[in-house]
Amino acid sequence: MATRPNQRNIKWVEVRGNIFSDFVDPSGVPVPGLRGVTSALVITTHIARALDFPLFWPADSKGEAPRLLQYPYLRIPYQGRIGVPIFAFLTGFVCANKPLKLAYQQSNAPAALKTIARSAFRRPPRLMLPAIIATLISFFMSVLGAYRAANRCDAFWVRFDAPDPMPLGDNIRRLFRSSLTTWTNTENVYDRHQWAMRPLLIGAFQVYIVLAATIGMRFKYRVLVHVLLITYWLMNVGHLTETFGAMLALGTLLAELSQHRPTQNFITSHQRLLTCVVAPFLLLVGGYVGSYPQEHEDWAPWSMSLHKFLLNPVGDQNMGSFLVPKGSNVHRRTSAFFIMCTSISIFISPFIQKLLSHRLLIWLGHHSFAVYLTHGTILRTVGMWIVYGISGEPWEPAGKNEDGSPKQQQYLHPKSRAHKMVSILVFTVLTYIAAWAWMKYVDTACARATQWLEKKVFDDDNEEGKSGLAEKGYLLNGNGTSPTDGERPKQAQS
Repeated sequence: MATRPNQRNIKWVEVRGNIFSDFVDPSGVPVPGLRGVTSALVITTHIARALDFPLFWPADSKGEAPRLLQYPYLRIPYQGRIGVPIFAFLTGFVCANKPLKLAYQQSNAPAALKTIARSAFRRPPRLMLPAIIATLISFFMSVLGAYRAANRCDAFWVRFDAPDPMPLGDNIRRLFRSSLTTWTNTENVYDRHQWAMRPLLIGAFQVYIVLAATIGMRFKYRVLVHVLLITYWLMNVGHLTETFGAMLALGTLLAELSQHRPTQNFITSHQRLLTCVVAPFLLLVGGYVGSYPQEHEDWAPWSMSLHKFLLNPVGDQNMGSFLVPKGSNVHRRTSAFFIMCTSISIFISPFIQKLLSHRLLIWLGHHSFAVYLTHGTILRTVGMWIVYGISGEPWEPAGKNEDGSPKQQQYLHPKSRAHKMVSILVFTVLTYIAAWAWMKYVDTACARATQWLEKKVFDDDNEEGKSGLAEKGYLLNGNGTSPTDGERPKQAQS
């Protein structure tokens, strides 16, 4: 089967040496621009949360005219909720791509299963080791009192994200507890952005299970399985089912279609229609729905009409709709719908894929996982120092009024708008410098440790050890040497 049309669609998601790719292609396929865009969006939305939270609303107050960045479409980068679904989609795609390529392009199902096994082994340490190191760095910042300004600022989200000060012994116990709960209940006091690590790890294994179960099916039945999984997760109104389950299944489906020659021939022969009509339509519809505000949807006519369409409120109850079933999270559902429309648009449009292959986006994508792990600590320290001051003073803990009633806590206020602008610039530059250093030193060390473990656990591809051959049932020669290739079909009789 020809590979040229497939590579076009794979290019925008594959990455060499990035954890979210699971090293799907060691030949040097360009780093995905989509992941680079996503890392920039993560930084953008967290800047908005920390320094201009009203951007999450359709207007600053009811009856007030919205600012430019509060209008539909323009508000999407700032209101968040799209970074994690994109990472989930990419996890589904890249985890499925190489096994499917081996199984159906090269007709080597055994090699595909072995690839799944190795990928499943690599994923936990490649996620856990960097996450633990990032948590440890944040712990030292907490011990040194670097979060004092973040603990005392008037930005609620920053205060929630920053670990509270406590004695050294309690801090150490909290470190061990957070390192564990990151992978049990998603709670990490030192780096709350790691809440998505556990669902992404579980999601990767869901993809591996689906691949192993369907590796021998015919194409149309494999596609049916992926479609049914997407439908199941969208009908399921449980917590974050649309953010992870549906996105992972969509990524696996598109990975399947990227290996299907008739699908690629169809895209190639209808490029103009798909790029100029279908893709823009999906982006317009998905972007409008995805612009649904975080709160105060009644403060603007467009958001209120969207609220009525999506939730169908009757009295005090929301009856729901096709896009947002009753009982589901409207904010997560609308963002998931936008990501689904965007993913399909990219998949069917070679023009958008070319845009996402820009050299700058490739560089950003290569450092995306490092950005994800480092940006929160930098924002809560250096970013807040510039806006509120390093000392966190003047500060007076809330006590009680003269009549004995609780006194409202007074928090620090930003020094000026200019300080905010400088903070954004310094924070962004420092984040990507830290991400570059992280990928060069920390991530490389974690990759080597994982590779060492993998070589210890798995038989080498070319030179299988005696223990590995015996485990497979091959008889060793009488002198203890390994059998030759011609002798390997002769297995021990049980």
